[in-house]
Amino acid sequence: MLRIAGSLRSSARPLLARGTAAAAQYHRQATLPYPADKGLAPFLSPASVDFLYNMRQVELLNNVNRLAGGTENEGKSLAGVIFDAAEDPSQTALQNNASQAWNMNFFLQTLTNEPRPPHESVRRTIAEQFGSFDRFKEMFSQHALALFGNGWTWMVQNESGKLSVMNTYNAGSPLTAIRTNIHAKVQGVSFSTISRRIGNHQFVKLTPVLGLSMWQEAYLPDYGIDRATYVERFWESVNWLAVDERLMSVQRTPSAMR
Repeated sequence: MLRIAGSLRSSARPLLARGTAAAAQYHRQATLPYPADKGLAPFLSPASVDFLYNMRQVELLNNVNRLAGGTENEGKSLAGVIFDAAEDPSQTALQNNASQAWNMNFFLQTLTNEPRPPHESVRRTIAEQFGSFDRFKEMFSQHALALFGNGWTWMVQNESGKLSVMNTYNAGSPLTAIRTNIHAKVQGVSFSTISRRIGNHQFVKLTPVLGLSMWQEAYLPDYGIDRATYVERFWESVNWLAVDERLMSVQRTPSAMR
């Protein structure tokens, strides 16, 4: 996969770098809390981080800027685009690119090159809701490995503070999760499902606090089809300080994601 990196670089340059006007209205990459060219050993190689951040993420943002340009979605935050585009089936391409760009940034911001054990308050919060911290990690890993095809695995928190683990497929995001019925457990669904049911359902207010990409582009270059090792090593690069800050943010402003 990474053999195509050189050919993708020119096409993945930000639109702003190619002279696009109205710079303030366009999305740019968020700065990473670590140097992309150093990688995230032992989880992701420098080449993998470079591909995901400097090429794939830029391509997604370019698509969002192009599709939103000159429309009512221009100038909105990515989360705003995701919410509003998901309500209009004609905006599937925009919603998919915006959601995938948001997911990718969240995933990359979840990682660190200087991992530290989770703070005791984080371990306690998670352990209280999953039985134990190790049980949570086991459940999260099982969800990730159970994904068939491309997708994402998340730990999310609802408005009442309840934590749960969920999967979304393709570019799906917890931001646009809906209930399958009034008695059903909250679960992530595809945009196609949302577009069919959005007229009678509202999005569940879920805030992601931890996310893992289970897209082939994330693990194939370094691991081939060994997804189990990819998931196992993910835990060695999680930025638990970021997780702690997200948990605290939800407690302060439970509906602040938009």
